[in-house]
Amino acid sequence: MMIAGTSMSDKATRIEWIDEFKGFVLLLVCFYHIEQGFSNVSMGMLHLSALRMSAFFFISGMLFSTRRFSDFKSYFIHKTRALLIPYILLSLLFLALDPVLYHFEWFLRAPRMTIMNIKPEITGVWDYLYWNLAKIFIAGKSSIGSGPLWFVFTLYSVSLMFYGVQKIAKFLFKQREKEIPAQGREDTLKAKIAIAGAAITSLIAGWLLYKNHIRLPLGIERDLTVLFFFTCGWICREPIKNLSRDCFGFRSSNDIQYTALRRCSGTLLTAGIALISFVLYAFVENPDPNFSIMNNVLGKSLGIFLASSFFGIAGLIATFIVADKLPNIAPIRIAKGVLRNISRNALVILAVHWWILLVLRIVFKSELDKPGTAYLSALIVTAGVIAAIPIFRCKLYKLLGKEKVSIRESLRIRD
Repeated sequence: MMIAGTSMSDKATRIEWIDEFKGFVLLLVCFYHIEQGFSNVSMGMLHLSALRMSAFFFISGMLFSTRRFSDFKSYFIHKTRALLIPYILLSLLFLALDPVLYHFEWFLRAPRMTIMNIKPEITGVWDYLYWNLAKIFIAGKSSIGSGPLWFVFTLYSVSLMFYGVQKIAKFLFKQREKEIPAQGREDTLKAKIAIAGAAITSLIAGWLLYKNHIRLPLGIERDLTVLFFFTCGWICREPIKNLSRDCFGFRSSNDIQYTALRRCSGTLLTAGIALISFVLYAFVENPDPNFSIMNNVLGKSLGIFLASSFFGIAGLIATFIVADKLPNIAPIRIAKGVLRNISRNALVILAVHWWILLVLRIVFKSELDKPGTAYLSALIVTAGVIAAIPIFRCKLYKLLGKEKVSIRESLRIRD
């Protein structure tokens, strides 16, 4: 998924279940927005608030790599092309498609704007346009027409922040693996400890800014919060890769039966971890309708926020590792293919599903938001997104920073 901006797309190093993981989390995001938009839709998504975006940033950190970039300049240029430019172009496109610009009477039905604790008084179209531009370029939260693209801008910012943190840590603890292997390993450990310390400090700073109701330009307060999850993903990537590859690190053996038994035991243990993690998540999770990583509103307790996030992330990762070992029968293969396609088209889906929901809420909410009928919104969003994917991947691909592909390739669910 390009939105993660990683170099692990290389087929030789790719972890097969990761795209399915990302596709599933993005699906949860879409379900939440549908539930949020219509009072007569209930899918339990409020109970998953603590893990959705935390999981996204965790997996993005797990995929972080600078191997293809010789210096910060080349990394910066790559990230700008892959994330920042698509964020700006898509935000402006969906601002231009915002129905409120063409029928201002609908403004009262549109989502409210808050920009750095400012709740603007909007009395006309030009006010609405001005504050949407401020939302894109000052708050880093995209326009009303493409709100979820805040994630893309935040991922851009956090990736650059983590690059700096990692480089500083490596500079302070110069690694000398070739000259003195033991000293090199010690320096590597010290660097990781320093990076972890920086991440914890960043989390505390983000929490303090939240508790004191401080909003900074470009969403810096949420950058500080999610940098912690991004770093945790980076730190955990080797253990997770080993777990994914051979079930708790059990290496191949000449004794085939012995190896199969150990791997089977590892799979059962992974399934147990998933079950226990979800049980613990259900126990500690405390649904809060105001919770929002976008706004850096993190709930009443830092401990509950962290515990629920990590139990949820652990449960999802363990689940997808186990799912990766399921038989390759048609229903499972199709489900995995759909999730991978969602992951590949994340930029399109993030923007388009929200814009369709915005139009439905503004123009057709009175007709749709009724018991039973409200669920039609999910079908309308699904159909609209499927129709939009080929348009963006085949015609508007430059807005995404991607190469042009065929209609068939854009909708492909087979390997």
